[in-house]
Order: sequence, then C-alpha cells, then structure tokens
Amino acid sequence: MPTFFQIVTQIVTNTPLWVWPLMIFVLWLGWQGLQPRTVPLWRPAILPLVSIGSSLAAIAQSAGPALALAGWAVALLLALPMGYAIGSRREVRRRPEDGRLEIAGGWFVLVFGLSIFAVRYALGVLFGILPALRVEPLWICLSGGVGGAVAGIGIGWLAGVLLRARRTAVVVG
Repeated sequence: MPTFFQIVTQIVTNTPLWVWPLMIFVLWLGWQGLQPRTVPLWRPAILPLVSIGSSLAAIAQSAGPALALAGWAVALLLALPMGYAIGSRREVRRRPEDGRLEIAGGWFVLVFGLSIFAVRYALGVLFGILPALRVEPLWICLSGGVGGAVAGIGIGWLAGVLLRARRTAVVVG
C-alpha cells in the first residue's frame, strides 16, 4: 500500500506543467489584491472572467454537459448574493478624472483565486484517480455546481465593487 507521501508525489508528478505557471499567476494577482492600488476599470474582472471561463470549459468537457450546466446555473444564482455582499463592503472609489478605480487592499482576491485553483485541481485529481466518476450524474452536477458557485461569487463580488465605486464617484464627483 502506498504511503501518503508516495500518493502526493504521484499526484504532483502527473500534474500538467501548465498548471504551475497558472498557480504563480493566481498568487501574483492575489498578492496585488492585498495592496491598495489604482487600476483600470476592467482589472477587477480578471478573476471572475477566469472563473466563468474555467467552469464553462469544464462543462463543455463534461460527460453530461446539460446536467453540468444545470448544476452550474443553480449554484451561480445561489452564490451571487454572497459575492455581492463581499464586494459591496470593499472600500473603492472611482476617480472622476480618468475613471480608474482606487481599491483598498484585502484578502478576497487571494482567497478567491486560490479557491478557483484548488477546486479545479482537486476535481482534476479526483477524476484522474477515479475516472468512473466523470459519468456519474451526481458528480457531473456537483462539478458543474462547484464551478457555478465560484463564478457566482466572482460575478457578485465584481458587481458589488463596481456599484460601490459608481456610488462613490457620484458622491465625490
């Protein structure tokens, strides 16, 4: 019977090489999110767009795309309010002179980015170890649902941040 160390080593060595630069990019974005910064209006949309893209790609590769899409849509709708609540608490101001956003630092981008990475990685490992789960309806729906929840949190957060920035710009500007 293999040891825990052998199992972990096997998982890491069988991980595609492109995963590691992606993890470094996610960590870099998260590190940037910890610092107060001034960014173009589109910049906060990067991680929510990545979450949508990765979850839709997973749905397209699913053994049951319709079932995965249904799980994704339900989870997305349920997660939107939580993301909005988190985003609307973020200190942000839209600068009237150039439209850029002044965003306070916080943990959300780091935690959100790492959660996207960890969930996708864990599902990839699980389906690699137990490939029969890929065709089980419960796992198809669950996999789509996880992607939908992450996408919903990201979209809700982005909406909360942008609406707060808009209100701040109106008051300041």
